[in-house]
Amino acid sequence: MVAPSVTGLIILGIMIVLFILKPIPASAAGCLGCALMVLLGVVDFEAAFSGFSNSIVMLMAGAMVVGIAMFKTGAAQIIGRMVIKLSGGNERVFLMASCIVSGVLSMFLANTAILAAFISIVDSVSRTSHNVKQRNMVLPLACAVMFGGAATLIGCTPQLTANGIMSEMVGLQMGMWDLTGPGLTLFAVFLIYLFFFGYRYGERIWGDRCAVDMGIDEEKIRSVTEGQFDKWKVGLMLTITVLMIVSYITSFIPTALTAVAAALLCVIFGLCTVEDIEKEMDWNTIVFLASCLGLAHGLTLAGSGELIASFVSGLLGDVRSPIIIFAVLVFITLFISQFITNSTAIIITLPIAISMCDLYGFNHMTFCIGITLAASIACCTPLAAAQITMTQVAGYEFADYFKYCFPLTVICYIAIIVVVPFFFPILPLA
Repeated sequence: MVAPSVTGLIILGIMIVLFILKPIPASAAGCLGCALMVLLGVVDFEAAFSGFSNSIVMLMAGAMVVGIAMFKTGAAQIIGRMVIKLSGGNERVFLMASCIVSGVLSMFLANTAILAAFISIVDSVSRTSHNVKQRNMVLPLACAVMFGGAATLIGCTPQLTANGIMSEMVGLQMGMWDLTGPGLTLFAVFLIYLFFFGYRYGERIWGDRCAVDMGIDEEKIRSVTEGQFDKWKVGLMLTITVLMIVSYITSFIPTALTAVAAALLCVIFGLCTVEDIEKEMDWNTIVFLASCLGLAHGLTLAGSGELIASFVSGLLGDVRSPIIIFAVLVFITLFISQFITNSTAIIITLPIAISMCDLYGFNHMTFCIGITLAASIACCTPLAAAQITMTQVAGYEFADYFKYCFPLTVICYIAIIVVVPFFFPILPLA
């Protein structure tokens, strides 16, 4: 009879293949993995589907609802108008201001929603100003929301996935601000790269190619420059957002409850409707996250992590240097994240890292944050993340992504190796 730990690894292998080849949606594949865990006797139903009751899933859902309400009330468009006014028609200033604002907003709201709003803003401005070109703006903006979103626990899906896996495997969780030190460092690196090199480098890569129709809803485009919004609703939306951020900072109430409370207030006060949520919510991401947490919990209970650690230890041979092991796992995560979604990459590498930490006594938090950041900043192909995929509407060629983002990726890889151990020593303090 096959041991549950081995069966769990077989199921994990099947899930990885399904996530990569995508014969069925990722959310359906994740649920299939949970169901197989139960049917093949790895764990019981409650354990396999425990992710669907996890507070992390509610945190992600709440943040998405607030992002939807920001656009529906016009708060996002008004912020965009302020950025346009601040730039004074200068494309470089407009780009830097947009990246800073979108990056900061992405620290507290779902970064895919922020990017969608700013793509509409860019499309609107590029139609009325010859000084602003779509391609000079859209890909850097996608990078900005990814780097900004990586600086807090709730900015995007990879850190929530990683946090859930670490919680299920070893009972540890990242706090709201554990990612902020290394995350803001990477965000600053990106902004410096963009200002001194990336802006002109991008112009050389795509040159004077003609602008394309990005397929943005005309109503959304008009709302950026012409839309009239209810000042009371905008003020209330901004108030709720500020109170949400204050609650995150002070930890007055739990993070997940804060996000849910903010989402409920948006609905109660009519800032967005249930119909808006049903239409705009990224349900696939939510179900995918919940199923991944269930898979991680099942693998932990089945003892699959110990098998992974033993196998990787055998491959490493005599290598015991924590910094080398850390650098290798971060590199593997960063590499495979270029070709599969970043959350999927975390599902592959983080259980290995956690098992290695258990085996050698390394700091779980260091490896978790390093791997999370590596997955979160992958941008060298349009396959790397949903945010990068969204930029294809601007007409970039596949090679454009690698040419533009490879130098940035190399710099950020080195920064992760240096910065993360600075904030979280690899070896636990005595």
